[in-house]
Amino acid sequence: MRTIAVMNQKGGCGKTTTAINLAACLAKKNRRVLVADMDPQAHATLGLGIGIGDYAQSIYDLLAGEAEHTLSTGDVVVEVSPGLHLIPSDVMLSAAEPVLMGRNHREYRLSDVLRQVEEEYDFAVLDCPPNIGILTFNALFACTEVIIPIETGLFAIHGLSKLLETISLVDARRRTRLTVHALLTMFDRRTRIACESLNEIQKHLQGRVFATVVNFNVRLKEAAGHGKPVIEYAPDSAGARDYMSLAGEVLKTKVKKHSAARELDEGGDGVLFSCYAPGAEKVFVVADFNGWQPGRTPLMHEDGSGVWKRFVPLKKGRYEYKFLVDGKWVTDPANPKTAKNEFGENSLIEID
Repeated sequence: MRTIAVMNQKGGCGKTTTAINLAACLAKKNRRVLVADMDPQAHATLGLGIGIGDYAQSIYDLLAGEAEHTLSTGDVVVEVSPGLHLIPSDVMLSAAEPVLMGRNHREYRLSDVLRQVEEEYDFAVLDCPPNIGILTFNALFACTEVIIPIETGLFAIHGLSKLLETISLVDARRRTRLTVHALLTMFDRRTRIACESLNEIQKHLQGRVFATVVNFNVRLKEAAGHGKPVIEYAPDSAGARDYMSLAGEVLKTKVKKHSAARELDEGGDGVLFSCYAPGAEKVFVVADFNGWQPGRTPLMHEDGSGVWKRFVPLKKGRYEYKFLVDGKWVTDPANPKTAKNEFGENSLIEID
């Protein structure tokens, strides 16, 4: 199953519109498609005609609810149309982040959810929230590729560098690299600024831009308002043609898999430690390689992302470590490997 995360922390860029209509067009091309609504606003759920109250459980129950260990993914899936299914969302999902922050391996919850149904679908399309938080990190760890919708306007690439940096950070912790493409949306070729934005984005991303451009089309908004994908609401519209073109391009795209180790950078001579701790004042990695001395190896914070990181040169071997976040000891939620100690457990890395 190919898993596509549609994300951009900038609102109003056509993110949910793209998730809904790409999924519907892939289903129209006889692919089995699952949409996972990862946004507490539930716009993808509503845009596919599923009303709040039309379902008993939502994605919150799978990720953080009390029944998460007994509830299966199939129990929550709703059929939208033949070949197109949905894991719906609701406002409860906004409570997932504080619940998940206290749990180990919290970034892998969505991966576990999708793994249960990966043989049943050809594609999963994830509609991500318009921010970089624990839900977005769940999507990044679960997906095989990322689509970044970008509105062609004055601030087209504002914030794009931060999002690409976050994706690179996740790449450093995965066994495979994510395939990333930008999609130009709400394009009006009659305006000078749209054409200038197109050139700027293509220059900035150097080949990682879909050839398909989604032109401004009022039918797209009308379709969402009626709770239908545009291919069902107005199949002869420009919006439907654009998203069918995108679906065709996605089907032709080969998802490249790389053998980069999850924790190592490309140099292979050390470890890129990273910790998602928004609001923290100080974060340290404390490990056997620094004598378990708190304060010796601080992580650096980059404003806005909530991610702290530091590259540490290390030789081949086995290392145990923990993060110290504002005086609180935590294991690495992005690393499932652990080693027991007399007080609980440490995170574990092995460099071959």
